Amino acid sequence: MEENKDLDIQEMGIISSDFIKVADKLKTATQKITENKFSNFPIIIMSKNDIKLGSLFIDIKEFYENEWKYHASYLEILLSNNIIHDEKIFKKRYKDYNEYCCLLVVMDNKSKIIFIPYPED
Repeated sequence: MEENKDLDIQEMGIISSDFIKVADKLKTATQKITENKFSNFPIIIMSKNDIKLGSLFIDIKEFYENEWKYHASYLEILLSNNIIHDEKIFKKRYKDYNEYCCLLVVMDNKSKIIFIPYPED
């Protein structure tokens, strides 16, 4: 999996339009990860294809015709699988999981970690 390739504006629009459909469910998942003390750094992996990281949380077409798969994961899993290489930098850049969803987006042989704000109620 290639890392650190920027997603363009069109790709960000595609991600955002699907994310909004499932944002409430993803927020609940990240809160459960922390409440159950799996990690203080929940990460949602967003992909159109099957991946072998994390646990499938939302499948394609499961809610409001979403077009992506969402896997629940967290920092320690991605570190152990060499997806994230620098724990200190990641933790420094990590944003409050109650306000932002940490997404590892896998799209067209690129991957990028982004923080996208949850919609306000």
